[in-house]
Amino acid sequence: MEALVPFLFVSIWARVPTNGHRLGPGRADQFSSWDSLRVSILKRYMLRCAIVTIFILPVITVVCLSASVFGQGNEIQAQADEVEKQGTPLNKESEQDSDSFTLIVLPDTQGYADIRHKETQRHWPNIGDQRSCFLRQTEWIKKNKREMNIVMTVHVGDITQTDHEEEWEIADTAFKTIDNHVPYVLCSGNHDMGYSTKLRKTSQSRKSHFSSYFPPSRFTNNPLYDPHFGKDKKLHFREEGKIENHFLFLREQGMKFLILTLEFKPRDETLAWANRIVAEHPDYRTIVVTHGYLTRKKGQRSEVDQYLVKGNSGELIWEKFISRHKNIFLVLSGHDMENLLTSKGKNGNIVHQVQADYWYWDKAEIKAGSGYLRIMTFRPDRDIIDVQTYSPVVDEFLTRPQSKFSLDYLMHDKKPKLDSAPREQSK
Repeated sequence: MEALVPFLFVSIWARVPTNGHRLGPGRADQFSSWDSLRVSILKRYMLRCAIVTIFILPVITVVCLSASVFGQGNEIQAQADEVEKQGTPLNKESEQDSDSFTLIVLPDTQGYADIRHKETQRHWPNIGDQRSCFLRQTEWIKKNKREMNIVMTVHVGDITQTDHEEEWEIADTAFKTIDNHVPYVLCSGNHDMGYSTKLRKTSQSRKSHFSSYFPPSRFTNNPLYDPHFGKDKKLHFREEGKIENHFLFLREQGMKFLILTLEFKPRDETLAWANRIVAEHPDYRTIVVTHGYLTRKKGQRSEVDQYLVKGNSGELIWEKFISRHKNIFLVLSGHDMENLLTSKGKNGNIVHQVQADYWYWDKAEIKAGSGYLRIMTFRPDRDIIDVQTYSPVVDEFLTRPQSKFSLDYLMHDKKPKLDSAPREQSK
């Protein structure tokens, strides 16, 4: 269009008469001086229009286009900022590690389901109902499944506060969000069984509503879990109809994993079953999940406790089970704040023992958990597991050394690293 403007201007200019000139062939119309003045004014006006059209209009067009592109750029940046604000890790690492995959750890959610005991309100008056924290956690997992390549979610126990049915209904609702989207493994905690209303104490027995709301059939009948079971799904559960002790398979990036969850204070017969399962799958990289394993003291496993139920402490679980198998590389637990311990098993293998629980915390801003969860990103090309702590509720990361770190873990067929101690991530 702009290219036609000079041609049109010249054509019109040539046909505008001046005094003593013809309008066209065969016509010799004469003009008065007044007519000549009008023609002169018309030509000057046309000249100005031509200058604006030819020279200024393109500049205005470029400026407008630049503003539009800049505006679109701002909109795209705003969208990116919003994604980051929602807690999705930066895409830079994801693009570099196309083979990475993520395990999400849900620490104790007892404060989000505290309907009967109401210890949450005792510690934080006027805090109100916290069930939305639980729901927002699972909604966030579902939303970020594809972008973060979330392959499994693990709950480390204390799903409820007092094993109350209404509390289990809250947990049931939260996990229905990801039932058909992200597979998950649940672990029983001391708050999930044997609550005494008279004593206001938990784990007075092993009686629990856990398997009523999360029966094995909830998983065996769900096609999402078919790749995570063997031929006989019943063999994945220690006791028929009960969920407290079971295992799932996971296959990622050419690696085979076995994720095994154990009851709170596992009994000797439970550890015997666990020993057999792990021994029968020596080529599966094994992750053990159990609620009470470490204490809040740095690098210390649990020993004697005040709970009435009988079973093994963290130290005994290590001695009787975990330390004996070279294919166990990771233990996940909750129960008592953050903690981390890296040990060598009896076969010389490195075992990282990682604990997370944000019910009680040393930061005043964290109340009853505040929605914090763990993001464990496996990076096979670098042989590390990056651990981050994030809350989709308050939209913040915890960046302290005990909340953000990396674990060395050999995922390729090459010599293992000599230094397998946890390393703090750069902020």
